[in-house]
Amino acid sequence: NSRSGHRRCCFWDDVFMIPRSIVLLGETYKIRRKRMKFHAWIDFDAKTIWLKSGTTTDKAEASLLHEVIHGILFQSGNSYQLTSNQEESIVRALETGLTLAGYRLSQ
Repeated sequence: NSRSGHRRCCFWDDVFMIPRSIVLLGETYKIRRKRMKFHAWIDFDAKTIWLKSGTTTDKAEASLLHEVIHGILFQSGNSYQLTSNQEESIVRALETGLTLAGYRLSQ
């Protein structure tokens, strides 16, 4: 099976392949699944993006993009200049705009 050859680097959600890690401005973040209340969150100290177990492919993809944008803002030092509401507004605008433009983290 073609998927088994990729298990070392990635895990699968239907047809979308989610990487096991991603590099954000020179820092490697692990991507993991777990049961939790939120769809996703990023732990800057542990350099881990957590995705909620059992979410749909579309939601997992959108959640990963959302957290990657938070990570870019953090790694670039720009999140310190924003209130949490400002940051969330910017992240949601970029996530929505990139998604509607057809951007995907992996294809």
